[in-house]
Amino acid sequence: MNFNQLGVAFSLAFFLIQGDVHAAGAPVNEDFSLVLTLCDDMLVMAQKGNQDGFIELADAALKLSEAMRRDNSMAIDRFRPKLRAAKKAGKSGNLDAAVGFVEEAKILMKPASATWDGGS
Repeated sequence: MNFNQLGVAFSLAFFLIQGDVHAAGAPVNEDFSLVLTLCDDMLVMAQKGNQDGFIELADAALKLSEAMRRDNSMAIDRFRPKLRAAKKAGKSGNLDAAVGFVEEAKILMKPASATWDGGS
């Protein structure tokens, strides 16, 4: 085996290893702070009894989370149904149920702690 083939083999192996490390670490670093802020504002609107403001903020949160879905986030797929249910409950006038759905969505947005300890 000549040095050119050996160099190509090592460089390909290096790039493949770097890609795997980045892909494995990407979901842990998700930032939903903008959606969390909108959810906090939704709760304020619900406490004030402002149904129209609640629905507008819910729509904005859903549009923002849809834009963030381009990264194929599993966390977004977990909390978006809660936001849709909150918007539906807000449209029907049941702001108490809508607040419950928003609180559930906020819990799902918080970063999960890593349970992997690095092996044995």
